[in-house]
Amino acid sequence: MKTTFELNFRVFLLCSSIFLAGCNKDEFYEKEYLENPFKPDVELTGGVDGGVVGGTVGGDVAGSTVGGSAGGVTGDTVGGSTGGDTSSTDGGVVGGSTVGSTDGGSTAGTTDGGSTGGSTVGSTDGGSTGGSTVGSTDGGSTGGTTVGGSTGTNPQWADESFTQNAEESKKLDIMWVIDNSGSMGDEQASLANNFELFISDFITRNVDFKMGITTTDTSSQGGGYAFGNSLSALTSVAAQNNENQFISDFQRLVQVGTRGSGNERGLQASESFLNRYQQSWMREDAYLVVVYVSDEEDQSPKTKEEYLARLLQAKQTAGAGYVKAYSIVNTQPCQSGNGLTCGFERYAYPANQTAGSVADIKANFAAVLQDMSDSIINLLDTFPLAQDPILASVEVRVNGVVQASGWTIENRQLKFNAGSVPAVGATVQVRYQY
Repeated sequence: MKTTFELNFRVFLLCSSIFLAGCNKDEFYEKEYLENPFKPDVELTGGVDGGVVGGTVGGDVAGSTVGGSAGGVTGDTVGGSTGGDTSSTDGGVVGGSTVGSTDGGSTAGTTDGGSTGGSTVGSTDGGSTGGSTVGSTDGGSTGGTTVGGSTGTNPQWADESFTQNAEESKKLDIMWVIDNSGSMGDEQASLANNFELFISDFITRNVDFKMGITTTDTSSQGGGYAFGNSLSALTSVAAQNNENQFISDFQRLVQVGTRGSGNERGLQASESFLNRYQQSWMREDAYLVVVYVSDEEDQSPKTKEEYLARLLQAKQTAGAGYVKAYSIVNTQPCQSGNGLTCGFERYAYPANQTAGSVADIKANFAAVLQDMSDSIINLLDTFPLAQDPILASVEVRVNGVVQASGWTIENRQLKFNAGSVPAVGATVQVRYQY
């Protein structure tokens, strides 16, 4: 017969064995989980690179440490998926993943993975600059319209109003900016010899115009000086009084010589010209037409955007549509080793932004001047719009009445068809998105 002590001792040993066995088992499984590098993680769908590395800024909600994925839950890159779930649309190339995303934050993910865009759902910092509304199809673009767009803003509305004037009352102020560096002798001669083609329609149609000529040499106090007596000699009044003398004066004045600085600064020259003569020469109710003529790229110190802003500021009352720039430049490939400054992008910018035109200075000068003349003459029976309209959004009213037809829009110009032209004094209103 066992004593009470023996029974209690055996019960103690049995409990201790069970306790120790349980502890060793737990330690075993915990050790295996921590130390076995080959055990697959059921949540690694998009890969470590696609998630932990690819999502450095803002990503999903599901367990993300800093951004991207929960240890690779979706392979999400930076600013793309909806809360980092596994149903995101845009597999990691631009801010998103498709259930783990083949590219989810690998090379493409880390480079393009929505560096500035991103969604507004499930992303902490993923949409720091712009982005879309839910999940961002293109979550890595710079901005976003309604869903993942690229411009950063939604379409905006513009409202512009004009008064229909008699054609003969419309005015043109034309500034010629001529390159006077050593390579421009032939081009100046071609401009002079073909000028009559440019001006003949102006004279025939009794256009009220004024012209001024300056050069690309800004080495003297910023340049922009009127060349010779161009401001007084090159007017419609002078042309009507003596057409032959007027043409002769232009041919003489436009040949500004070739001893100017080789550091051509045509954009700066146009700004300086306005600063010097805006009050005395330019008319607020006239079109401001700027013609750049150069065989080399502009080398002005400011940005091209700043120089365009100065041109538009000159017409802040009449409206930005009253500024037109035309560039006759060297559009052909060249080698900078020959002393030329290659390119024409800076001169092309104001022309493109104002719906003017860019022509090749090496092309047939007669054709170039004729085309430019036709384009400028067409301004006289159109209404200039400040922006490029979305055509489907345009609404035209004349004296408050909607005009469903009878007009067209091209190159930011509203033109009424024959038979639909508003009467002199009529108010023309244009509403559009851009």
